Amino acid sequence: MPHLVRSEMMVRHGGSAVSGRRLRRLFLAVTSTVTVLTLTSGCGLLGGSDSSNQGSADSKVEKSKIKIAIIPSTDVGPLWVAKKNGYFTAEGLDVEIVNKPSGPDVVSAVIGGDADFGFATYPVMVQAQLKGKGQTNLKIVADASAAKPDTTAVVVRKDSPLKSAADLQGKKIAVTARGTMADMGVMAGMRAAKADYSTIDWKQIGFADMLPKLQSGEIDAAFFAEPFVTIAQAQAGVSTVFQPMTGPLDGIALGGYMASEEKTTKVHPKTVAAFQRAIKKAQEEAATPAGENAVKQALVDNANVKPDIAPVLHLPSYPVTTDPTRLQRVPDLLLEFNVIPQRFDIKPMILTN
Repeated sequence: MPHLVRSEMMVRHGGSAVSGRRLRRLFLAVTSTVTVLTLTSGCGLLGGSDSSNQGSADSKVEKSKIKIAIIPSTDVGPLWVAKKNGYFTAEGLDVEIVNKPSGPDVVSAVIGGDADFGFATYPVMVQAQLKGKGQTNLKIVADASAAKPDTTAVVVRKDSPLKSAADLQGKKIAVTARGTMADMGVMAGMRAAKADYSTIDWKQIGFADMLPKLQSGEIDAAFFAEPFVTIAQAQAGVSTVFQPMTGPLDGIALGGYMASEEKTTKVHPKTVAAFQRAIKKAQEEAATPAGENAVKQALVDNANVKPDIAPVLHLPSYPVTTDPTRLQRVPDLLLEFNVIPQRFDIKPMILTN
């Protein structure tokens, strides 16, 4: 769920004092490639490549050198799997992966032609499509990730009196950005608990700055996504109030890969099909135990996740098909919480593979 990123004090942990400045540096080390909005991009699995698509004139791509803009996150682990293991190369593609600080930056790169493909969370894509009003048309070419329990959490300080979703009414809650799966997840959890989420005092803060502000009391609670859930638990012993991606949001689509219809899908259909095949191969492998380990290693190699944190990370699921019914849950949720003004049918955006 794309897919989701962004005091001198003392924090007690394990009987020793750790400065807030040191803790923030630890968080920044994990996200040195991404500074705002959501979390926001692994490595190889089996080491081989399928050359079955090479050598045929019908399979030759129109554009071999492509750029893929991403927000580095657990959501795009299989993308690195495909690149490292040569799955793109086997399809005749020479891939350059470009990190962007936010979903809107990815969308801008795709629409402007600076990137051939891009990863972003579905709320960002839906809102960009609505904003374009038909002047720019984004196509979803592959699903990337779907929510699983333990991949996100609303956390508080270990000594906080806040214990339930109802306790969060009127409190200062940090999210990376409004109109995303972050604030919608918080609101959905509070609504399920029959709590008044309209009383929340939202604070838009980058993930790297959330834990120090939580420890200092500047905020009461924070929405974290992996790997920050695991890091916060390991470094500060935070308490989880509830997990947003459970119940009504369990399995909801998080993020996907998009391309411009005008600049890519219409003019380079074989290139798009090659991209889809490589991603699908990597997503299928990511569902295996060996593939999960490969994705975790990819986060170490590409997103500065520390090796001792990677083994205990909770990864999202990586779908191998782009199901319109499942994706439709996202714009329906956006409408429920008045993020978009009208019902949005996501099916026309999907370019099936």
